[in-house]
Amino acid sequence: MAVCGCAKTPVAGLNDSAKLYFDSWMHVNYPDAQKTALGAYVLKETPGTGTQAGSSDTYPYLRVEYVMWDLEWQVGATTSEELCKQMGTYSPNDYYGPEIWAWSGNALTAGLEEAVSSMRVGGSKQFIVPGWLQTTERYDSEQGYLDNVSGSAAIYEVKLLELITDIKKWETDSIGSYISRNIPGKALADSLKYGFYYFESTPPSTGKTFSSDTTVYINYIGRLLNGKVFDTNVKDSAKFYGIYSASRTYEPAAVSITKGENDEFSVTMSSSSVINGFRDTILQMGPYAKGMSVFYSTLGYGSSGSGSNIPGYSPLRFDIEIVNKS
Repeated sequence: MAVCGCAKTPVAGLNDSAKLYFDSWMHVNYPDAQKTALGAYVLKETPGTGTQAGSSDTYPYLRVEYVMWDLEWQVGATTSEELCKQMGTYSPNDYYGPEIWAWSGNALTAGLEEAVSSMRVGGSKQFIVPGWLQTTERYDSEQGYLDNVSGSAAIYEVKLLELITDIKKWETDSIGSYISRNIPGKALADSLKYGFYYFESTPPSTGKTFSSDTTVYINYIGRLLNGKVFDTNVKDSAKFYGIYSASRTYEPAAVSITKGENDEFSVTMSSSSVINGFRDTILQMGPYAKGMSVFYSTLGYGSSGSGSNIPGYSPLRFDIEIVNKS
């Protein structure tokens, strides 16, 4: 998550008024706060006992929980389900919980990067970032930011849960742990290709997979590995998992399978392409088959996730059953 400002051609006095207001606000509210080298302020910190984040060159991914407020302490973003329930903004469709930040290549704002780089795993830090540090541009000094960047100040509280060196390995390790807990007799080595697993519970009625230029109908449930269901076309399942919508039609979904150039298959649902892991699952199946797939985010929604219910770098599970049209 990066709250970005806009880099501009240097303008004399760009932040004169903003800095005067921010300094006055700090003097009234937190006169004893510790100022950082770039001009942010640390309000409180609980030191961690684990490895220090240091540089993104060593640990390019951070697993965190966080809250972000404006200077009036209005929440702008958070990973906390409890806090959202307290504010009345909770939605059963949304994901709540730890997120992964990629912070190499100046992906985080300058103020966030400075704050987290000194943190250790297990620690938390609350700090205030002035508007001119809310940018992914980099300058050599506080004055460089003041001369070039404008933005809105924010208060953050970040808890550092984990440092990740190799995100693909981290995801596949997560899948391996999930499989060993939930699928007896199966293990990480049972992949059909890197990061993709398919486990059949009911074989095809003909013993064969689908041919090209075929339309089939499916019922499905999609979930995160923490058990959170984010989508289903089955009414009873939607009600059971608390994501039912009266405005949605729940019925078997039509899936079209076609063969293109180089004998590559494409799979579409509602005339739209599906994610690769979903496609690969369908291609493993045949008439009236039922099975479950688990795959890493490269075959899913990647680093960006999807909406508010699938965070970035999320391995996914799909339970799919081939059914009659109605």
